[in-house]
Amino acid sequence: MHNTKWLLLLIQVKMPGEQLTCVWQAIYSLDRLNSVNINKDSLKLFLTNASVYESIQFSERKFSDTFSEATVKFNDFKEYVKKHLRENGVAYSKTCSDLEELSWNNLKSGMKSNLETGDVYKLWRISNRLIKEDTYPPVIFREEASWLLEKVLSNLEHNLKSSDDAFRQDKFTFQEMLSIMEDFAFSDTSQQQITACIDDLYMWLVVEVMKKGKVHKRTKKQANWTNWVKRWCVLTPQYLRYYGTDAKISTRVPQKAESNQKGEFTFTKNTKLESLKGYSGVMKHFQGRFRLANVPVLEMEIAIDDENEKRAWLSDLEEIIQCLRDNTTPVQKLLKERHLKSMAAREKKDNLNKQVEDIESALNKTKLRAERQSKKQVFDDTSTKVVKPLTTEKPKDKIQPKRPSLEKESEEKIKAMFMKIDANGNGLLDKNEFANFLKGLGLNMSEKESNLIFKSVDTNKSEQITFEQFKNYFCLYIMNETETAECVNAMRKAFLEADRDGSGTLNFREFTEFVWEKNRSARMTKILKSFANITTDEISFNDFEKLVSGSGAEVLVPILEEEIEQGTDSSLDDFEGRLQKVYKDTEADELATYIRQRWDKFATFRRAGQTGSVVMAGGHGMVADIVPGEYSLIDLACFSDLPPLEPKHAVVKDIQWLSSTIPGKSGKIIFPLEYDKQVPIEQATSELLRYYGCSFADSQQEKISLLFRHGIQDFTYENGYLEKYVTATNGGAGVEKHDFSHLDCPLSEDSGFFILAKFMDNGEFHITAFRLPVRHTLYVPGGVIHCNDYLKGTWRTMLSDETDIDHVHLTHVVEEGQEEKFRFQFT
Repeated sequence: MHNTKWLLLLIQVKMPGEQLTCVWQAIYSLDRLNSVNINKDSLKLFLTNASVYESIQFSERKFSDTFSEATVKFNDFKEYVKKHLRENGVAYSKTCSDLEELSWNNLKSGMKSNLETGDVYKLWRISNRLIKEDTYPPVIFREEASWLLEKVLSNLEHNLKSSDDAFRQDKFTFQEMLSIMEDFAFSDTSQQQITACIDDLYMWLVVEVMKKGKVHKRTKKQANWTNWVKRWCVLTPQYLRYYGTDAKISTRVPQKAESNQKGEFTFTKNTKLESLKGYSGVMKHFQGRFRLANVPVLEMEIAIDDENEKRAWLSDLEEIIQCLRDNTTPVQKLLKERHLKSMAAREKKDNLNKQVEDIESALNKTKLRAERQSKKQVFDDTSTKVVKPLTTEKPKDKIQPKRPSLEKESEEKIKAMFMKIDANGNGLLDKNEFANFLKGLGLNMSEKESNLIFKSVDTNKSEQITFEQFKNYFCLYIMNETETAECVNAMRKAFLEADRDGSGTLNFREFTEFVWEKNRSARMTKILKSFANITTDEISFNDFEKLVSGSGAEVLVPILEEEIEQGTDSSLDDFEGRLQKVYKDTEADELATYIRQRWDKFATFRRAGQTGSVVMAGGHGMVADIVPGEYSLIDLACFSDLPPLEPKHAVVKDIQWLSSTIPGKSGKIIFPLEYDKQVPIEQATSELLRYYGCSFADSQQEKISLLFRHGIQDFTYENGYLEKYVTATNGGAGVEKHDFSHLDCPLSEDSGFFILAKFMDNGEFHITAFRLPVRHTLYVPGGVIHCNDYLKGTWRTMLSDETDIDHVHLTHVVEEGQEEKFRFQFT
């Protein structure tokens, strides 16, 4: 709860993207004596000079009333700028920009750089979005500086360099960061490349240009649309500005853009965005088109020759409108998310460092007299690794194998092996079954050795091995070619030697004494810290493996390497090899034999009636064999061997869907002469609904993304809804599609028919009328063709008002050249 509260506070008041940090920089350049907090008198002098700008109104009385202390906090200053320093009617961003200009005029003479002044200025403005607020002197943390340098290197295509080598300190002033970037990125780069690189970053992070290019546009004036004209458009989070195309077009904004500007569309959180089909007129043809509207002020359509380019514009526009509703911009959102991650990582690092210090302090006091139980309180909340492994890459590669993916044949062979070991056929291996299996391999293992292998497979310590555990172990140690048997055997031999009381686990004394005897060069604090990372009082073999590949690597790997060099004569050496041989000798089809034998009484099942004839019989074979373990219910529903189900549906060819070009009006869908208006009825099931891309929401666990604000409400369809409203008032029955999603749940037994339809790849139109069980919720994704004209009773429905609905009336060809509206009939 504490961390959540801290994050919410951070989002509200301490974020990057705040250009007012420039004021702190300007004042620090003039008043370096006070290096802890900003001096109120220095700030007062600066703001007095700033009053020459029309966007700023400075009142000495208001300043004194606001700041009573000798120093000023940055967040208090931000509120002061918004409430008191900004001239009435002036945008807050304009006041900030003027303060930024004055700050630069104070700073630029003291800047030391080999870059051109204009490039330094733009880098400085970029850095203002990255500087940590409320620091004095203002600084950029290493994470933010490295991120910016990576963007520079990527832009310059310096692929062989890494920003990790550049920033060694924890934080930097802008001048320090500038010097490092010059040496690291700009020293062997032409001035033209440097300027182009900085310009690109400046347009992205400061001007926030998201997109630019040539498009066709038209505007609605007094209910009429103007002609299509070609324009050069520049998209930012505040506006879409469009220019004439007579200037030379490049990847940048046209020269003399202001004098060539033809107009702009300003975004608000109420701006409507609608994707449209391509435009086809007498003179103009476009594949992609969309509409922007600030009703009733301005409405425009933009057409693009390429459908993919249209999607890119729509994606950026949707992000802009969403950010406006969240009172931010895409760049500010990006920087905030980065800053949150950096702060979380920094906090975690600080906590780990503190934990390490606490551990070392406690260990120095307790030495060898510390027992595990007393140490447990000292090392609470240290489950995260606090000591980085210092082992070389070679043993680390050995001890951290990756489990290979299994083909079906391999899994069946492993399961066949498992069933050979499972003598009683209950799907679980106990210690006796496992020990008998080891003897069957010809291994003369001691009980201690056998128990060790059993426990290394039984990862949840239940005293029984499931098939999933056996399969995981087999994949990790037998099939994984990167894992050598000698390394595993060395770990087992070391563990057995350390386990002096034969309990199968190592206590604190056993672990420390073993390591101290085997590795005299290891410091005791290192040994103790290795054990401290284990969250239980006793170390199992699995814990021991984790220590070898983690915090205990420095003290344990040398011991294992010596064991490997000396070799072992234990029967542990042969276990992996023998198991591998059994696997190779096992055929995949053996599994079917074992399953048939295990379930023979079901496979041969027969029930006879009074006359002796068979009235119930088992199938020809088991569909599946399910061993004990945890499963998703969907995994237990074994229907993959059966052909997919399709709902009964009407098939109609030569359908024409004609959307309306007038918002709020319905179009029409024209059915051919031979269509008989009949739609078959189905009882809805998950598999039948899936044919139309829908499902029952209460039987699915998958997550979905909602692109728009939705509401849920109950609607009651009274008797006569179809005749009195749909037919008589709304122009007739129809079908529809839209970008938002539906949830529809009948609350009444007699709920009518929910129509679903779709176009097939071959041009056919398929339609089904579904009956939904009461209190079963239907999920209809955006874009699915459906109809609720035939519903009855009360339905709980989720819907949205943020996109237009493409509704079309059902129209039937009655004879050549004549059409009439109709309603579906159900069979």
